[in-house]
Amino acid sequence: MALAYRDLRQYIEKVTEMGECKVVEGADWDLEIGTITAWQGDTGRSPLLLFDNIKGYPAGYRVATNLFNTPKRIALALGLEREVKGMELVKAWRAKDRNSKYLPPVEVETGPVKENVHTGSDVDLFEFPTPRWHELDGGRYIGTGHMVLSRDLEEGWVNFGAYRTQVQDKNTVTVHANNSKHLGIMRRKYWAKGLSCPIAIAIGEEPFLWAASYTPLPWGVSEYDYAGFLKGSPIQVTKGVTTDLPIPATAEIVLEGEMPPPEVESRQEGPFGEWTGCYAGGKAPVPVMRVKSILHRNNPILMGAPPSKFVSHYTLARDTHRAAAIWDELDAKLPGIKGVWNVDDAGGMPIVIVSVKQLYAGHVTQVALSVACGIVSSHQISWIIIVDDDIDPSDISEVLWAIGQRCDPETGIEVIPGGRTSRLKPSLPPDKKAIGDLTQGMAVIYACKNYTWKDVAPRITISPENLQKAKEKWGHLFEPR
Repeated sequence: MALAYRDLRQYIEKVTEMGECKVVEGADWDLEIGTITAWQGDTGRSPLLLFDNIKGYPAGYRVATNLFNTPKRIALALGLEREVKGMELVKAWRAKDRNSKYLPPVEVETGPVKENVHTGSDVDLFEFPTPRWHELDGGRYIGTGHMVLSRDLEEGWVNFGAYRTQVQDKNTVTVHANNSKHLGIMRRKYWAKGLSCPIAIAIGEEPFLWAASYTPLPWGVSEYDYAGFLKGSPIQVTKGVTTDLPIPATAEIVLEGEMPPPEVESRQEGPFGEWTGCYAGGKAPVPVMRVKSILHRNNPILMGAPPSKFVSHYTLARDTHRAAAIWDELDAKLPGIKGVWNVDDAGGMPIVIVSVKQLYAGHVTQVALSVACGIVSSHQISWIIIVDDDIDPSDISEVLWAIGQRCDPETGIEVIPGGRTSRLKPSLPPDKKAIGDLTQGMAVIYACKNYTWKDVAPRITISPENLQKAKEKWGHLFEPR
């Protein structure tokens, strides 16, 4: 389908035309915006929320949240042909990725993001109505729906990712990024030479950039190129004012500055309500970004995507995209994969369900171990559930039936030790965190028939032919009134 929007604010206009946008006037940045966002998000059918006339701020300085909470909005944001959900959305992602062709960004002289430029003493982060999202958060987080840009010192390519960003004072933020992330690797190259690492933070970027910001791409592949593929045309960038980083020309707000080595300056950061559904990180020293310039559009929109226990509420189909990537990995190794699903209700990453058409003895074990060792799937996974091809892995009631009827707990559950996890995982013991041992076991549940006697006890089903005949003959009795 033709691209329906050019930037975040036009996306919001299209959502408004669809009748799925709600303007909220007069909310307080301190907890009220976050509370309303979570309250509506947890319904699973929240409209896009656009907060205006925020307490203490002029009209026009807005915050947008719950941007992608319905299949219709996901389809609009990703340029999909039609509204899809469940396994159909995973298949749509796979079809889109299968035709991937990276498109590098194009540089333009200027853009709407440069309508207002503040440097030096004019820099003031409190110009924006940055929310305190959760009740126990350690402060105001301007970076939740954002992208942090950096350039590799040796290879010159540009990376961006979503790393939580807390306001410390009028010209200082902290950026929480693990050393294993691409930003973590890049900044250490500068620090090893005694240099500060130049970075830029774009807030309120077009949705294709947001989707790219949390997509695991190989080292050396810029998220700009991937976002260009998602969009179907190159992303427009313009050179920063105090860095030479390419910033999104249509972003709402951009912060530019540098990260000095942590021994030069760090600040206490956190805690913060994270994707695990828990407060994570405690209060700990984190490297700072000294903000040298702020660029923003007239009447800027701060895009908010505060984490919650439901990944789909604050990302753009991240759990679905991960399922599609796992499916692609498995297809490259093994036959018979009929579906892959990430369980959003578990926090998006800990539970992966795979549907398999069993072709030989030991097939399901190969599948389970391939998930456990996959590049995409192995990180932060706790449970791998294997089901037969008659089970839709996105239908949790079907999966629970398979666990209840096809899994013998004595032989159908095994634990694989030493899986990769995160410091944010609440089940990781404090003593392991203290020594940097970020590993936990992974459990496999074989909720599928035994291959050697899989044809015993066939499942009660209605054939498509008989169902169609019944609908044709009796459907008039059950038409909606």
